[in-house]
Amino acid sequence: MTTTHKVEAGQLWGLLSPESRQNQVRATRCEARVAVETSYFISDLEPRPSALAFPGHQSPVTELPNLALVVSSLALGLAVDQYAGLAGQLAVSVWIWGVFFWLLRTSPREWRQPFYACLVWATAGEIFMSLVWGLYTYRLENIPLFIPPGHVLMFYLGLVLAPQVPRAFMALVPAAAVGYAAFAWIIGFDTISIPLIVLFILCMLQSEGRRLYAVMFVASLMLEVYGTWIGNWVWHAEVPYLGFISANPPIAAGAFYCALDVLVGLTVRAIRQRPALPATVPAAV
Repeated sequence: MTTTHKVEAGQLWGLLSPESRQNQVRATRCEARVAVETSYFISDLEPRPSALAFPGHQSPVTELPNLALVVSSLALGLAVDQYAGLAGQLAVSVWIWGVFFWLLRTSPREWRQPFYACLVWATAGEIFMSLVWGLYTYRLENIPLFIPPGHVLMFYLGLVLAPQVPRAFMALVPAAAVGYAAFAWIIGFDTISIPLIVLFILCMLQSEGRRLYAVMFVASLMLEVYGTWIGNWVWHAEVPYLGFISANPPIAAGAFYCALDVLVGLTVRAIRQRPALPATVPAAV
């Protein structure tokens, strides 16, 4: 029966004119392209509680161990970097890069492009903000090799945790951040938090990633407090070129992480929405 249907389909295909065949092929390609693009970008109108425009989810079998691996790697890695000298920093770098490649292997396929985009943007951001702008300085006055993949680990943490937070969390975090920034501005000990809070609010206007940005704002603050407390890096009190005052760390430092995530989302969206290259047509003989 299956063979008969295949023969009949082949006969019908042969009866189509060349123009009809081309139109059918184009329609099929268009449907496939729309299906792929819409699978990467979802809105708040959809019931699925996705963190951002990357809807892939892991199996619970790997999700919890990977979360534990990420948190322990960041916490212990910063401690080793602080107390084991340059050799310790290099060892931590090897380990964090290994975790990065492990996440590439075990995470949903849809997250691979965002991971790579995050790695590129994080590297550029660290070079600019630390070495060019001079907002903060690492302990050895370099950019440790584990820092760029460490941003990917934080990004992974946000993607996994964000779908779990309630909607009220998305309102509570900006409200608390604005309240703190106003207080810090009045007292005058962390005035850079005002423009950073503005940046954070601009990120929150991206409706597809509000849960992610709220989670990243809090998670990155915890990382910044821990890293500056043990001495891995220090934020300079005087912000170069702008005249603001910075705490160590500024409470709104998470806005930089949120801006990184916005850039990642826009980059992946631009890549996915690129028009497909036209198929090469063989020259007529």
